[in-house]
Amino acid sequence: MSVYRFFLQRPRLPNLKLNPLRVPDLITVGVLLFVSVARLEAQKPPLDSASLVLLNQVKEEASKNNSAANIVRLFRDNYETVRFGNQFFHEVISFFLENNHIEIAAEVLEYNPFLMSQHSQLALYYYYLGVTQMLAKRGWINYKQAEKSLNRAALEMRRSYLPDYGFFSDVENARGYLSITARGVSTDEEKDLVCIVRYEFITMAINHFRDALMYNPENEVAEQNLDTLLDKLNMVGLPIPPYPYNQNMISGLSIAFDSLNLDSLHSTTSLPVLDYTLLPNNYQLIMSELSQYSEIILCLDLSGSMDESVGWGPEVSKFLVAQQLALFICMQMRTDVFIGAISVGRACDESSAALNYPIASVSRRELLMQIDAIRPYGPTPLNKRLRMTKDMFSIRNNKKLVFLLSDGMDTCNEINELCSTAAMLASNGIDLSVFSFIYETLDPESRTAYSVYNCMTNPSEGKIYKITQDGGLKDQIDYEPISNNLLVLPPLDTSILWKNNHGLFQFRIDGVVPPINQIIDFTKE
Repeated sequence: MSVYRFFLQRPRLPNLKLNPLRVPDLITVGVLLFVSVARLEAQKPPLDSASLVLLNQVKEEASKNNSAANIVRLFRDNYETVRFGNQFFHEVISFFLENNHIEIAAEVLEYNPFLMSQHSQLALYYYYLGVTQMLAKRGWINYKQAEKSLNRAALEMRRSYLPDYGFFSDVENARGYLSITARGVSTDEEKDLVCIVRYEFITMAINHFRDALMYNPENEVAEQNLDTLLDKLNMVGLPIPPYPYNQNMISGLSIAFDSLNLDSLHSTTSLPVLDYTLLPNNYQLIMSELSQYSEIILCLDLSGSMDESVGWGPEVSKFLVAQQLALFICMQMRTDVFIGAISVGRACDESSAALNYPIASVSRRELLMQIDAIRPYGPTPLNKRLRMTKDMFSIRNNKKLVFLLSDGMDTCNEINELCSTAAMLASNGIDLSVFSFIYETLDPESRTAYSVYNCMTNPSEGKIYKITQDGGLKDQIDYEPISNNLLVLPPLDTSILWKNNHGLFQFRIDGVVPPINQIIDFTKE
């Protein structure tokens, strides 16, 4: 499936029959959606006893409609529990937003009793801060502060070595929401305040919502927001901004296949010795998928961490299992399938790959010998090597696959580019599947890996195979992105202020007082 179809022709959500919404209504609808997508408690580590007691106290105080000052005082009295409770921070702010205690959340975040020092923690803090700055009834000017907070959240997330892309998706959705709602203010014929939305703002928001869906394809709020804007552009006949990774072109190698000595190219004589006991128990799952393709590039992780034990065999490393599986694929794949390989390791560049064999550049016999000779060491330039695979296939119109065998993520400061690289490959007709050595747990490394694998394989509808602790294989993952998404765009009406300009939309504002000098009164012109 092309990336263009994935993002612009996906099944649409049912149209919600809503009356024109004002800001308080937007909050209510957003909170209801928030509750529906945030019920993933099994995905979160449990709170310790002290944090759980304090959380219940906070909920009780909030349910009494007590002032935010009382809750801030409660935090101050339990300084140590609050200061070092990262999960408590997440739980308590989520509770405030779920129950429409926006003002309390805003006061708590401004007081900020939490110790947020890591990039992922800071990103979470600034995301919540930006959301409350938009939703709390503290004046229109707070949208500018919200923009700064959300930009900071995105920056901190990009700096993190262990980002959760489910959360990154929420940040991008919030930035798209802000792009629409924090714009020019005017009055309509009834003298009510309205927000004027121009085409360029819609374009900006569309790109944010697309990124939100790239990071978390299951983000239904971002999907609904994107559909809202696409429907409006289609309605008035305005062009839909092109998806940046949709190149609509076939790139790769121009190979004269009729001049190749296919018998020699696919020969598997003089093979290295294969240890079948190292293969996953049900490796047929992988072979069944790979048999559907005509061209395959094996992307083999040779980073130093691959030398670690898999845990289910004496002196059995992750690398040995990956190496034997790669050898087995080369031996068993039918002769009309062209196989190449690229390695991930050695150094953070594009020139030191131990394996760098495009399609039809080397015989299977030679490829087998090269795979058998390699050893793991060095960092993980995963994004750079995946990007190189685009030009390793032929230009023929057939099924192509990059098959990644890895135990982790990019360690060369490009972890946040992996999803866009996968989208670029999909736009060139190249699928991506992953064989992962990371067990699914609640630790940050596991969550990061599977959030990234999820967004990498989704554009081409690829598979994620995970190794199990008993040496088996599963093709279904339990990872679900934790989404705290509550920002749903209002219905946009065509503007009645500029009847001759079909690119302007508007929605009504209530409970927001903008600076007087930003109000345009068209009755005086």
